[in-house]
Amino acid sequence: MEEKVLTTYVCGIYCRQCPEWIVDDLLHTRGVLDAAVSFWRAELTVRYDPQIVTEAELRRVLSDCGYPACEKGAPGSNPLRNALKSALGRRPEG
Repeated sequence: MEEKVLTTYVCGIYCRQCPEWIVDDLLHTRGVLDAAVSFWRAELTVRYDPQIVTEAELRRVLSDCGYPACEKGAPGSNPLRNALKSALGRRPEG
């Protein structure tokens, strides 16, 4: 079995439970072998079987669950800023 790794940043994380939701959605995706999200860096690493699932499909899963893949420093990719906006009653970016 061939494995690939997708490492990307995700937008919209604002609480400690957000990474758990992301990982849960990814682990329920056929072909995903493992997934982990760093809350403080908003960085995602996914190990997957490219014969079953593509990188594009993984990115779609992220978007569908409300945490789209993004570049480091993109609007909405800073969990602390998102948490502050959420606490102030503003919707987190992303």
